[in-house]
Amino acid sequence: MFQPSLTSLAILSATVATSCGIAALSGELASEDGWYQLLPDGEFSSIDGRPHDVPGGKWKMNADIAARLIQRAQLRANDLVIDYEHQTLKTEENGKPAPAAGWFKDMQYRPGKGLFIKPAWLSAAKSHIDASEYRYLSAVFPYDKATGEPLEIQMAALTNYPGVDGMDAIAALAAKKFTTTTNPQQGEPPMNPLLQQLLAAIGITVADGTEPTAEQGQAALAALTALQTQAANAEDLTTQVAALKASPGNIDLSQYVPIAAYNGVVSELAVLRQQSTTDTVDSLIEQAHKDGKIVAAERDYLTQLGNQNGIAVLKGVLDNRPAIAALSAAQTTTTKVPEKTGDDELTQEELAVLKATGLDKAAFLAAKKAKSA
Repeated sequence: MFQPSLTSLAILSATVATSCGIAALSGELASEDGWYQLLPDGEFSSIDGRPHDVPGGKWKMNADIAARLIQRAQLRANDLVIDYEHQTLKTEENGKPAPAAGWFKDMQYRPGKGLFIKPAWLSAAKSHIDASEYRYLSAVFPYDKATGEPLEIQMAALTNYPGVDGMDAIAALAAKKFTTTTNPQQGEPPMNPLLQQLLAAIGITVADGTEPTAEQGQAALAALTALQTQAANAEDLTTQVAALKASPGNIDLSQYVPIAAYNGVVSELAVLRQQSTTDTVDSLIEQAHKDGKIVAAERDYLTQLGNQNGIAVLKGVLDNRPAIAALSAAQTTTTKVPEKTGDDELTQEELAVLKATGLDKAAFLAAKKAKSA
């Protein structure tokens, strides 16, 4: 977490010819692929000389800084706003509405160019941009006074006033709106309690005065994705049950087993379990092992299968397996191959999430893989 006493807020909407040696802090609103530059790469400053409170008078941007900014944005529940002329910061002072020009959360870093965002423009804003009625994009971000590193992207604005009149006043309003109260014991702002409770509910514990780690953030996103999938499946099943109740006379019997037939099958299975006098579960498994149809690690599973479902079921499973010569020659009844649990695929944070949420591990891994794709 950053300390408010050691941070400040910046609003960048300055622009100047590159021949002056100063970075363009709010580039022209032009894009061929829908991505717009928000902050330049390397060291940069405003046309009015800011930052005055950072040694060397420069803000900084690189791949590591961008990665932290992107991660913080992805952990937010809501998209970030792009308004007009930073009116969101002024509305309490002038009482005027602050309509959105667009929204964004997706960000990417481009080496040598800086941090880019991909806004979803509203129709009115798009018309203004196409007509060149708004030409610049201005960012609002807190930064570390010791290093000049941006700590978080909080919003952006369409503007036509590059860092000249009124910029200090707007910066003061931003500081008033976004500065977090300092924790008197730790000297750091406490973590958002609602976010802390949400993470705790899915098995992730974040200490007071700290932020979630990258691993904790990824585990939380994967868990939420898996829970959303689980909820969608439950909703689909509820809809199907409601449909069946609403039209009992139109049920397609080819898709369902009548209860009488089901009970008949259950009874026959019970009889079959009692029929065998010579074929025992252990003898079937032992013979299959000698024939090279199973490995030692499967014995416990197959024994349980035979005891619970009967000789007929176990025999059907084993009869359908091909004999492998290499197995019949090499295996012994005293050697067991340890079963692989798959827990090594998960971090400690992810195992905690599974325990707290009751999620299926396969569903969680699928959600994690989809999130990282």
